[in-house]
Amino acid sequence: MMQRHAAFGSLLALALVSACKNEEPRGAAPPPPPAAKPAACAGGGGTLSDAQSAAFFPRTTGGFCLDPNGGDKTYGEGASLPLDQICDMFDGECEIYKGFGVRRVVELRYVDGSGSAATIDVHLSKFGTTEGAYAMFTKRVVGDGDPAGEDTPRAIEGGGAAALGLGTAYLWRGAHLAEITYNDEAAAEPAIKALGDKLLAPLVKEIGAKLPGETALPPAAAALPEANRLPLGVRVVTKDLLGIPSTGGGAFGYYKDGDKRYRFAVLVRVDEEQAKDVLATLGKGPGAQKEKGIGDGAVRFMSKEGEAPAVEWIVARTGSRLVGIGDEVRVLRSGMTADEVGKVSLGKDEKTKRLKDVIAKK
Repeated sequence: MMQRHAAFGSLLALALVSACKNEEPRGAAPPPPPAAKPAACAGGGGTLSDAQSAAFFPRTTGGFCLDPNGGDKTYGEGASLPLDQICDMFDGECEIYKGFGVRRVVELRYVDGSGSAATIDVHLSKFGTTEGAYAMFTKRVVGDGDPAGEDTPRAIEGGGAAALGLGTAYLWRGAHLAEITYNDEAAAEPAIKALGDKLLAPLVKEIGAKLPGETALPPAAAALPEANRLPLGVRVVTKDLLGIPSTGGGAFGYYKDGDKRYRFAVLVRVDEEQAKDVLATLGKGPGAQKEKGIGDGAVRFMSKEGEAPAVEWIVARTGSRLVGIGDEVRVLRSGMTADEVGKVSLGKDEKTKRLKDVIAKK
């Protein structure tokens, strides 16, 4: 009996010793957390493989950095990919870019250094001429819309001209057009607007300072009058500005004076003879009439865009330049009464006066 009690006591003692060994000492530190993943921008960001454009882009901006995994692509002249492949990138709009003379396109991306899925995507297009690049800029900013609309991008600082819309910015300088977009599928529209404003404006300014090329507008756009012109209210068209064949390209300006809306148009030709030919072409349209006492000759005619109502234009020549003033089709609709048209449009006499004033200042 004594032996059994002794054995039981030994077993109990061993169990107590074992239990004490398995207990953590009081006050011991908790186990360390899993090692954190290195931040995407910890190494200072990636570098671009395209030597021609690498100097235009900062490696880091607003907590974002060039994708360390690379992935930038270049299409067209001096690039590894053919220009035709931009059709996949621009969602069927490649013919518009080609029409304005695009020569090469660089595609790159900034990633969020904090690890979110947000990105800043950039497309830098280089065109054959400054006019082509600026025309594409105005196509993106104004297009077929009304620059007085609430959804029109607003002007910001950068390059020769820059605009900022909802999460997207446009930058023009010389032969280059940069389109910069903030993307975050998890963010609602107000957040995209706020973050787009915060991140894109300074990036546009920095890239605009590094891009090569002039900041002066193409001649036709530069000749548009500034008084009453809407912010970013310029559209460059490279052929048949007034919708009449053989008239050639030029620039529209969009204007607002109180409730009145109107446009100016400027066409610049190589010499006076070419300008005379254009004016003669305008004067051959149905219902066109010569106007006296305006510049070196003038005609009045009606112009029609698609399904929109026909609008009145008066175009005058001054040397090798043609300047016109016309109604703003964006505020007109079919079936309007004469009084309704008069509330939003200039009458013939007012058009003539303003046209003479502009010609006299040039």
